[in-house]
This record gives sequence, structure tokens and C-alpha cells, in this order.
Amino acid sequence: MKNKRHKTRSIWIDITFSLTIILLTGAAILLILSPDKHTASSPDERPSAPPLETEEIDSNYPGIKIITKTSNDDIAPFAIQYPQSTHSTFNEKITDYITNAQKGYSEIMNSKKTFDEKTKGELNISYETLTHSSGNYSFVLVNNSNFSDSPKGQTEIRSFHLNPETGESYTIFDLLDGNSHRLNELSAIVQKAIEDDSTLQDHLLSKDVELYTKPLWKNFRNYAITDESMIFYFDEHTIADSEIGPPIISIPTAKIEHLLVDVFKQVDDKTDDTKIENSTEETDSTGAEKNDTTDDVDAESEDPIQNESSSDSNETVPSSKKVALTFDDGPDPKVTRQILETLEKHNAKATFFMLGSRVEYYPEIVKEIQEAGHELGNHTWNHADLTKLDTERIIKEINNTSAIIEKVTGEKIEAFRPPYGAVNDKVRAQSNLQIVLWDVDTLDWKHRNPQKLLQNVKEHTKDGSIVLMHDIHQSTADGLDAVLTYLENEGYQFVTVAEL
Repeated sequence: MKNKRHKTRSIWIDITFSLTIILLTGAAILLILSPDKHTASSPDERPSAPPLETEEIDSNYPGIKIITKTSNDDIAPFAIQYPQSTHSTFNEKITDYITNAQKGYSEIMNSKKTFDEKTKGELNISYETLTHSSGNYSFVLVNNSNFSDSPKGQTEIRSFHLNPETGESYTIFDLLDGNSHRLNELSAIVQKAIEDDSTLQDHLLSKDVELYTKPLWKNFRNYAITDESMIFYFDEHTIADSEIGPPIISIPTAKIEHLLVDVFKQVDDKTDDTKIENSTEETDSTGAEKNDTTDDVDAESEDPIQNESSSDSNETVPSSKKVALTFDDGPDPKVTRQILETLEKHNAKATFFMLGSRVEYYPEIVKEIQEAGHELGNHTWNHADLTKLDTERIIKEINNTSAIIEKVTGEKIEAFRPPYGAVNDKVRAQSNLQIVLWDVDTLDWKHRNPQKLLQNVKEHTKDGSIVLMHDIHQSTADGLDAVLTYLENEGYQFVTVAEL
């Protein structure tokens, strides 16, 4: 009997042991085959990242291309535009700066998100090109980063220089021929210009002005030069408080020409063909000034309005004078809002020709423009010269911009201003929008001087004028109040282009 019971227990022990082995083996197989919850998901299971779009187009300057990179990431979107040339050394300098700027932006975002996961950011890098008759270019990059947990963004300006034919790059040391006596004199001239700048008076940090304008090469490394002006860019929180952003000091080139090396000195019989370009901004001049061939582009008359948007010559002339103020290349988170405040102060209406790429990143400002009763206009997506693009690209530049403005505001766009005023039959055929040019170019993109803004308006504005300005330049926002006051005193009524 004992042997029988012992045998029965042995059988159950064997069965239990076998089942245990089977279960452990099955569990091991499942662990091997099943994905670890701590490992990354398969590509199909990962949330897809917003695509990075990269575009390369020719600029208006020989040998210079515009690179545009955009990401529509909900948390940390960015729009970056920068120049590239046929010279590798210059290209490396630019791309190094862009790479470091993106890295810095990412580091700040990651740091902020450790405290608040809902923090959002935005990086916008644009550039403008200022030319000198010597053939040299000054590329001015504006690096703007904004964060949802900060009331004010950060702006940095950096300049790069290039002779597109030789690949040479002139530093301030090169411009002054390495002469310390010339640097001393330049320092004194810049200090005097800062003291005389009325827009800075309430914001100057007196002790820091002396510190950051000492005759040291590094203090004047960020500059741009045209035939008319030499412009110096200072960092935020240096010579002035943060209310005005990076201070910009413009000095007539004639005032400092005696300090410069010969290549940057004026020649008496030289024609002035200085222009400016900003990839997000790429500012305007008339089509006739900008394009060399009359086969592709209309030769504009002295009054560009007459070609595209003039009124019927038999219309009755109104008793009160009218002027249409227009602002291109925005919106800008700071400058556009300051301009809106000034327009409201004078009960003035204006027309804003906006870039689609900037509307996409600043939709709330577009809504503010609309709610204030101003007219919204199309200025293409990337400010490309449409006469140099194929038909598909022209349509995309125009239609995508109208679409984003309508999406943001619910308003259909009727007015279109081609960048640089460059338009031909091919461009016209791609859109039914009313083409609007201008007859008063304030040259605000060139002089960056509130006083010269007013001077140009005084000299050229007449009844029925369309005035070209840009709502991306601080100097324009600072000088607008004086412009409106002058026009009011002259009996002008402010209207939109459509009303004109």
C-alpha cells in the first residue's frame, strides 16, 4: 500500500515539474518575441514628426541663392532663411551660425520644458542683403526666438560680408586698414550718433554706451555698408535697455568715407544701384530699377501706380487729399504692433502686404491687423522675384499666401504686390489679384533713419500717392508718428489701397 501511494505521488511530482517547465519556457518565448515597453516603438507606431521642408531658389544677386528651411512642429516650429554663395568658406561661416542658432534654441526649449511641458517656442531667422557699388555684399541675419512663457522674445543680429566674385570677406579691421587711429575716430563718430539719436534717448544705458563703443575691433564687428550709410548693430542689453531690441545706428557713409580703404570710397561718376534683399523680407524697389531685361519685366513709369492700379482718368477728383500707406514684408511681432498703435493714435487706415511664411508663424498679429480695420494684401510666400520662377512656382508663391491669410482671417485677398515690383505678362497670367505698386519709396530699408523717412515722405507724397514702407524695421515704427502728424497737417486723409 505504501509503495502504491509513493508511486502516485511521484507521478504528480513529475507532472507538476513538467508543467512548470512548459510554462517557464512559454513565458521566456513571449518575453523574447514581445516588444519591451521601455524600448522605442516601431517606426509605424511612432508619432510622425512634422516634415522639414528645405527649398533653394535664386536671389536677385548673381551667385547668391536663398535657402529656406521650415518645420511646422506644434511645440517648436521654425522658419529659417539664409544666403549661400559659390564660395565654400563663406557658406561654412553662415551654416555654422545657423547650426549653432538652432542648437541654442533647442537647448533653451528643452530646459524650459523640464519645468513646464506645455511651453512652446518659435525660431525665425531671416536675412537682408545690402549692396555697395564696390560689388561687396553685407548680409544681415536677424535671429528671433520667442517662448510662450516669456513676455518678450530674444533677438540677435549678426552680419556677414562677401565679394561674390573674389570670395573676399571684409571685416571692420579690413575696412579701416587695421589702423587704430581710424578706429578711434570711428568710435567717436558712433558715440556722437548715439547721443543724437532721439529714438534712443529714453532707453540709453549711459555707462554701457561708453563700454560698448570703446575703440575695440570687436565692438564694431556687426556692420553693413551701402553707398549711403554705414550701419552698426549692437546686441540687446548693451547700449540700451531691452525695450527697443538690438540698437541700430546708421551713419551717412560720406561722414566716415575718409576712414575707409579705397575700394569702399565713392567714385564721382558712379551710379547708385544699391538695393536690399531679405529672404523673409527681401525689400522692394521698382521693377524697372531691379531688372536688367525689358523683355521679361515691364519698364515701369516714374509713377509705378500708373501701370497697374491707377484710377479712371475721368473720375472726379475729391476735394480732400488722400494717401495710402502700405507696409511690406511683415507681420513682425514687435514692429507691426507698434505701427498698429501709431495708426490707431491717428485714426489712420493702411494696407499690409504680408509674406505667407510670416503669416504662418504670426497668425495672431494678422488677426490684430484685420480687427483694426486695415486692408490685407498678398506679398508672396518667400519674397521671390516671380519673373525668375517657372509657372508652377509662381502659382504656389501667390496662392499659398492667399490661402494662409484667408485661413487665419476668413477674408479673401484682393490686392497683390509682387516683390521688387517685378512683374511681367507671365506673372499676371497666374492670378486675378489686383497688382498694386507704389509711387513713393521711403527707402526705409536703406537708411534705417526716422528723420529720413519723414524727409522722403515730405519730398515725394502728393494727392493719391501710395507710400511704400516696411513693418519689419524698428526705425520705420519709430518714425511713423512724425510722418502721420506731417500728413495730417498737410490735409491728407489716410485710406487703404482699395479705398484709393
